[in-house]
Amino acid sequence: MENDTIVAIATPPGKSAIGIVRVSGTRAFEIVQKHIKKPLKVRYATHADFQINGKVLDDVIVIPYKIPKTYTGEDMVEIFFHGNWIILSSALKSLIDSGARMAENGEFTKRAFLNGKMDLTQAEAVEEIVDSISLSGIESARKVIDGNLSREISHIREELLKISSEIEVRIDYPEEFENEENYDFDLNTIIQNLERMLLTYEPARAAIEGIKVALFGSVNVGKSSILNALVGFERAIVTPIPGTTRDIIESETFINNIKVKIIDTAGIRNTENEIEKIGIERALAAVKNADIKVYVMDATCEEDGDLAMESDIKVLNKIDLVDKNVKGAIKVSAKTGYGIDTLKAEIERMTRNTIEKLNSSQSILIAHRQYSIVKNSIQELKEAVEAKSFGYPIDVVAVNIRNTIAQLDLLTGRVYVDDLLDKIFSNFCVGK
Repeated sequence: MENDTIVAIATPPGKSAIGIVRVSGTRAFEIVQKHIKKPLKVRYATHADFQINGKVLDDVIVIPYKIPKTYTGEDMVEIFFHGNWIILSSALKSLIDSGARMAENGEFTKRAFLNGKMDLTQAEAVEEIVDSISLSGIESARKVIDGNLSREISHIREELLKISSEIEVRIDYPEEFENEENYDFDLNTIIQNLERMLLTYEPARAAIEGIKVALFGSVNVGKSSILNALVGFERAIVTPIPGTTRDIIESETFINNIKVKIIDTAGIRNTENEIEKIGIERALAAVKNADIKVYVMDATCEEDGDLAMESDIKVLNKIDLVDKNVKGAIKVSAKTGYGIDTLKAEIERMTRNTIEKLNSSQSILIAHRQYSIVKNSIQELKEAVEAKSFGYPIDVVAVNIRNTIAQLDLLTGRVYVDDLLDKIFSNFCVGK
């Protein structure tokens, strides 16, 4: 199937000024020329009629790309139609009838990887740059596409190969080194570099997917009212009845150019009500998984110190009813709007801190697969350091180093299995 010529619509469904159809493969030029009567020139835009059975479907712009200077590493053609879905789907069907095959999800990028145009980390970044919902997330994915992560992993791999090669020589020809001191090498710098990479994952995911901000506290403290005030409309039902919110309620807004998902949770208290218990369990899970935990207190009631200990931000609500202070808490009134801007500013400050971690990093992990592999690599190297410090035979240390190299090869796709590629590219859109 990898030798087939593939075709797909590369723009989303719906009306638009332009819709793009992509064709890639050895027969790309031949198949497109069946519908375009003008001669095509590589890397030049040609204005022509796209015909089906001699009848003009649309006037189009056609740009052919010749191997190797293409996205997929194959001959490619991009055809720019008017953005009417009927036109695009008719063109797609006609190109399939002329010998192309409908592309699978992510198949264009998969072919780019298989043809050496990018490694697996860069391929994953293509998906993230499409899916990211913030400028910071796009910039993080851009660093990976530009090869920053690939270059550092390659450098680490080379260092480990040098060490591994030296060890292997000493194992195979011990008589050559009888009069020399034991071979010494340092893995700690490599471990530190990998650990620094590991720290970029959580901020990168937050920038790509959005920051999760969970509001939690006791019943009837005004969490739902604060959610409504933060997002600017009545997303959650608000009543004076304790326990009104019994499930997770989410709404999204943008703060500091980052999408922030505000999560309203059920009030936490002891209860015998089975439905409310389920809501409280979900609330605790949401708070645990949140990037920013906001503990909401009621100015008219006593503070629950146990809950406040788990928070990143403390908020004292209903300040319009009772004017009092709680150390470290932001005073707000969800009813009047007092202090809401201050709360937004504090959330913005915390999101900005997250982004600054990414701005200062060049090698960023943006996928869970990448995070897991780097974490495993660190563990292998730490075991090697420990074995070396205990004076274990050098061949025992060599096993951990070889395992690390194998992990890094999985990371970049130097070594891969088809099931892994299918899993990665199945999440892509068809035209990418």
